[in-house]
Formats: sequence, structure tokens, C-alpha cells
Amino acid sequence: MQLLDWRGLRHQRWTGQLLIPVAQITPTLCSHGEGPVWDHRDGSLRWVDMVEGTVLHLHPETGKSPSAVRIGSWAAALRPRVNGGWVIATRDGFLLADADLRPEREIRAFDDERLRMNDGSCATDGSFLCGTEGPADSGHLYRLDPSGTVSVVAEGISISNGLAGDPLSDSMFYVDTATRRIDRLRLAPAGLADREPFADLSKIAGLPDGIAVDAEGGVWVAMWGAGAIIRIGPDAKQDARIELPTPHVSACAFGGPQLDDLYITTSQQDLPRRDASAGALFRAQPQVRGVATHAFAG
Repeated sequence: MQLLDWRGLRHQRWTGQLLIPVAQITPTLCSHGEGPVWDHRDGSLRWVDMVEGTVLHLHPETGKSPSAVRIGSWAAALRPRVNGGWVIATRDGFLLADADLRPEREIRAFDDERLRMNDGSCATDGSFLCGTEGPADSGHLYRLDPSGTVSVVAEGISISNGLAGDPLSDSMFYVDTATRRIDRLRLAPAGLADREPFADLSKIAGLPDGIAVDAEGGVWVAMWGAGAIIRIGPDAKQDARIELPTPHVSACAFGGPQLDDLYITTSQQDLPRRDASAGALFRAQPQVRGVATHAFAG
């Protein structure tokens, strides 16, 4: 795949934005691919098949097929732990696992059959945040502290999705899909977080899902239903786009030795018609670097 020079091509526009090529790098593997995360410890990518409760693992440079480990009936998101192993969001809580994904401790977050965990990420303080999907405005964004304590940091959530720290400030970017916008989230030491709108995506095709942030403060957003990833710059305006051959694009994450590859997950769920790319993993090279993944301190 020919690389694009991010700087040199900023002036070349496709309907007002930079259009970036993408390549499919795996066959269809997932019913509902989600939550990619780059593990700098061994130079590999992990992501989940949420509805199958499976964690997939790919070493991109080896050329080998991804491996898969089933951890239960539901796997919403995962992040590395500082001292080794993983924290994983399950249907109604969290699982602490070792490096081989063997369970060490389960932590229940809620008891409400209407809700399930959806997407999550770590904050700079070493906590793990994950929110729920369920009936409109009935959900919460939860925080798992390194001590194992669970608290609520946001209420009135419908479909909790992308979470990523802003490298240019002390806030996090956050997506509740039903709002069709990206918010800024500022965590408080205790109690509810301060939340304010950052970018309104209501006039852009698709529904905002998972996100990744680059080192320049740009937010890359998976647009579910539209077959695209878009970049929202620090000025809250769209300036780049990646088009995929399947509509249900779920999440993205920067990876690779220089964090300049953008890995993209897709889903077969609720498609009006099946296609050969749904559930596959994709990679783009936008010539901008991401930021390192924060690890869970527990």
C-alpha cells in the first residue's frame, strides 16, 4: 500500500478532506470486532469479538494468523496492566487476568439485566473506565480504581463508546453514541465527571463509535453504518476520512513500532446484507502518530 504524506497532501482534498487508503489484513474473524489495543510489551495487537467473549491476538510482522482465547460469554474491552496481564470488561463488571488471559479476580459493577458493558479505556491515573449500553439514558460510565473499587463517573448514558485521553490537555474524549457527538470528560477525584460537548457529528453520515487519538490531538472516529473512519481535528472540524468496504466500522487504535499504523475493527452484526469484509481487521497508514496506551495500575 502506498503511503500518503500527511503534511504534503493536506492541501489535496476529496470533498473537503484528505482521503486515506486502507487495506484488509485478515479474513472475516469476528461476529462483532471491537476494542483494538496495541501492546507495546510484545509489539502486538489485541481486540475482542464482543458477542463471542473472545480476545484475538495478532503479531503483524510475523505473517501468522491471529490466535483467539475465549474468556467468557462477553468481552467488551481490554487494557494491559502495569505489572503484567490484562483488565477486561465483561457483561456486568471486570475481570483481572494474567498474561495468558487466565482469570485472577472478578469484580461486579452492576446488577441490571437491561445493561451490558460496551467500550472502555484507561485514564492517566491508572484507572479503567468502561460504560454500558442499554435503554435510553439508563446507563452509566464506570471507573475501576487500581484498588478494585468501582464507582460511577457519568450517568444518563445510552450507548457508551469511545474513550481516549487528549494528549493536549488533562481531559478525555468520550462518545455516547446516542448524542452523535464527541464530549470532553474531566475526571474528578471522587463523584461525577465534568462533561462538555467538543464536536457535533449529527450532520455526518453514520453513528460515532470507537475512537483513537493522535499525537496532534486529532480524534479518529469509527462511524458505524457509514463504512468510514473520520478525523476530527483539535479545532473540532473534520479533515480526513478513511473509507472501508463494509458499513459497520466499530473501533480503531494506533499501533506498530512507531504508532503510525491505524488498526480498524468491523462487525457482522445487524447488517442489511452480508459482505466478505464484515468482521475483518483493517489497517491504514495516515502518516500521523498515535499516543501510547495507558495501562491499568491494578
